[in-house]
Amino acid sequence: MSLADIIQIIIGVLSLVATIAVSFLIYWLQSRHEKEIQKLQCEKERIALQEKARLFLIDNQEERDYLPWCIIAANLYPLEKHTRKVYSEYCRCSEELQNEILNQAGYKIKQFTGKYWLQGCIDKLQQDIEKYNLGRDYLYDGAKYFHRSYDRYRELEWNGTPNIFEPINKENRLMMILNVAQISIGEYIDEYFYYFVDKKMDFDKETPIPPIDYVWEYQSLAHTREETVCMWMMELVENIATIINNKFGEDVDCQFFLEYTDAQAETYEDKYYETVQALYNAYYTSVVAS
Repeated sequence: MSLADIIQIIIGVLSLVATIAVSFLIYWLQSRHEKEIQKLQCEKERIALQEKARLFLIDNQEERDYLPWCIIAANLYPLEKHTRKVYSEYCRCSEELQNEILNQAGYKIKQFTGKYWLQGCIDKLQQDIEKYNLGRDYLYDGAKYFHRSYDRYRELEWNGTPNIFEPINKENRLMMILNVAQISIGEYIDEYFYYFVDKKMDFDKETPIPPIDYVWEYQSLAHTREETVCMWMMELVENIATIINNKFGEDVDCQFFLEYTDAQAETYEDKYYETVQALYNAYYTSVVAS
């Protein structure tokens, strides 16, 4: 092989190496440029998302306390036009925007999906109703009277339930001093757990009336309007779930806890979401763990 041939081969190899090096450099520079553009685009989208969340919170400042119930509304009824404006506005947002709204509002919880958990919570509640002898279980047929509170009567005004129940401990000194003759069903359930379930009183002959039976019989719910049945059903479910959670519930990771606020139920829709919140906080973690 002549010297000219060797030189030609060397030049060819160097040319090939140079071509590969230049091609790689161009690819690297192009990739870097695309990543920078993508990074800028992501930053632009992040800023836009933050701005949308900020505007949502400003526009709905008066109903900001209803955000926990917005989470439930978006989970259970994302396609509904709700009675309360903030529920509908929140449901219109993407899940990404919903999470940014919650983040800016100071909530640890994220918007969650899937509806199976609610029936799971109701199943757990039914087990506790039997376990603690709280009365006949009227959550049959898929808890129809509970869900009809929303499905049929969501627009009805919520005025609360009256204090018409006799205390279990009629010799309670504080109540005697305050001249309290009748209490709410929530207070009655609380007393029922304290005096009967926890055995803080002796009941020789007459045991206290189980709270569910007390409401059903003394309010004649078998012979009254359905919306009244739904009213008492929500009140019973919320108070039982809340009291059981307060007495026996374990500490829940803040990312799964649906924070309580000063939101006040003004419609059956509000009360329904408030009750679902009580079910969620009492049973959600045990449902997803099972």
